[in-house]
Amino acid sequence: MGLTARDWAGSLAGSAWSGVSEREQSAARVLIIDAFGLAAAGRGAPGVDAALDALRADFGRGDVGLPFTGARSPAPAAAAALSMLIHAWDFDDTHDAAVVHTSCVALPAALAVAAAHRRTGADILCGLACGVQALVRLSAAIGGQRGMIRTAALGAIGAAAAAARALGLDEERFTAALGLALPATGSAMTRQVVAEGSPAKRLQPSLTVQAGVSAALLAARGVPGPAGWLTGDYGLLCLREGADQDALMAGITAPGWEVAELSLKPYPVCRYTHAAIAAVRGLSADGLISATVRVPRGPEYAMVARPFAWRGAAVADAQFSIPWLVAAALRTGTVDLATLTPAVLGDREIERLAGLVDVHQDLPDGTGMAPAEVTLRYAGGQVTHRHADMPGSPASPLSVAEVTAKAAACAAAGGQDQDVVRRISEFTAGMAAITPHEQTGEQL
Repeated sequence: MGLTARDWAGSLAGSAWSGVSEREQSAARVLIIDAFGLAAAGRGAPGVDAALDALRADFGRGDVGLPFTGARSPAPAAAAALSMLIHAWDFDDTHDAAVVHTSCVALPAALAVAAAHRRTGADILCGLACGVQALVRLSAAIGGQRGMIRTAALGAIGAAAAAARALGLDEERFTAALGLALPATGSAMTRQVVAEGSPAKRLQPSLTVQAGVSAALLAARGVPGPAGWLTGDYGLLCLREGADQDALMAGITAPGWEVAELSLKPYPVCRYTHAAIAAVRGLSADGLISATVRVPRGPEYAMVARPFAWRGAAVADAQFSIPWLVAAALRTGTVDLATLTPAVLGDREIERLAGLVDVHQDLPDGTGMAPAEVTLRYAGGQVTHRHADMPGSPASPLSVAEVTAKAAACAAAGGQDQDVVRRISEFTAGMAAITPHEQTGEQL
């Protein structure tokens, strides 16, 4: 018999940053640079400032400083706010196989409780790794679920794991933290925001992070949670009805860390659109008569493969539409944060071109989020480009220089001074040596 859910929680609780390989430590440092760069741009996204105002006004003042804002809040609210800033443009990392964003869940939870409870930088880093691990492994175990965005549906447990490890909770209290996060877990309605194009998409992870941090803080005080949160009669694995739970547990508890298996996004849009965007880079819209995009089968592509229409908020509608994004890439030559500004979103020529793009979910050889095949038809003939690798993935990674440049572009978009990227890099490089009496990020 393999490891139980409690054994797994115990192994996470007992993990040490010094036991994480250099490859994984390096990946975590690059992930943090990416996340803080994104947070520097976050306030410019629709709806974020109003939500930050609510957190500051209605959730109390506390000891945890929020980077780039000057605000100070209790740990759960500070974690929620930083999560919102990181996820604001949907530009944050993904685990392509498990289909989750991780830094917007694990990093804010670990940072906030460490700042509030004077933990070390090594605790923050190990908390980050544990939060990523829990979120990825559990998402992979339950698989795609109808109506569910897994980052939001499982974020509370990922945040609870990150916060519990950053706090140094023992096996019993670590397990309690995961169990206490269960009521905020598993919603099958999280995808409604995408169906409507609602800006609430950028807020969903923050609400689950707040719940997960609260769960860990309750567990730290000795509040018990249900031990069967994962494998009980009504535990999380019940979402995989009829599945072999021993096999699922074997996958969850398998050796190795997931932090080095993450993809960093080159484009600030839904990850399922990236291969199609990459396939048309360098091509032109001049004289385009029609276009066909072929992507893998499966329900995950259903939202982004729809014919383009304005359904709600313009930014979200664009971010989750292969037709519009292919049209924008053909017309402007790229997809970046400037693509999501009113001048580009209001470009009627992009809207016209999007109407020429048909998306077919008929590639039988797709695994996850790639490949994509695009055929463009012009009066003088046609061209077909196929993109097999997901850009930014471990198989085709962004370099440290590219991630740093991305952070600089985000800082500029957020109105931050360009010295902020140097401060982010220096803070990240020295994080492992942070003592309990040093600040944990607000100086950025």
